[in-house]
Amino acid sequence: RGLAAGAGAVSRVRFAPSSNNLIVSSWDSGLRLYDADKSILRLEANSEAALLDCCFKDESVAFTGGSDGSVIRYDLNSGAQDTVGLHDDVVVSTEFSQITGQLVTSSLDKKLLFWDTHTRSVNPNHTFMLDSVVVSLSVCGMYILVTVENDVYWYDMRNLTASIKAKDSPLRHHIRCLCASAEWN
Repeated sequence: RGLAAGAGAVSRVRFAPSSNNLIVSSWDSGLRLYDADKSILRLEANSEAALLDCCFKDESVAFTGGSDGSVIRYDLNSGAQDTVGLHDDVVVSTEFSQITGQLVTSSLDKKLLFWDTHTRSVNPNHTFMLDSVVVSLSVCGMYILVTVENDVYWYDMRNLTASIKAKDSPLRHHIRCLCASAEWN
């Protein structure tokens, strides 16, 4: 089955943590929630900016990163949304850590921002400056993997002073998407 009529170019598709629901963010500023088992669109929510990434917190909450630097939280039951915070540039990656309860976002502003999702503060509880733009990030346990061009860096969320491991990719092209698994190390 195709996407809903009028859906813009898809930027990210994510399955829910424990169901066959999936969220789709797109360049037309829309976030869509689909029930893959029933092949139906359950929710459509619009944003002010193009959405470049999305992730689930749980079955009822999702986050997006926008072209205007906004990080938005969506209630997938009601469609309500609120601003988690802002980057200084386009948000390119969003990941939720089940262990810490933090949302981790990266942007063209060369920052990793850590947001405490238990509060409604619009200020990140931690900012980590980088030398380059993080194109993709993945959270696995207490670790964050980030891609910068052809390189992959590992960070420990308990101590973000420096990467704990770096690896040059054997690929000749930049890495655009990264996903860690429990067996990654």
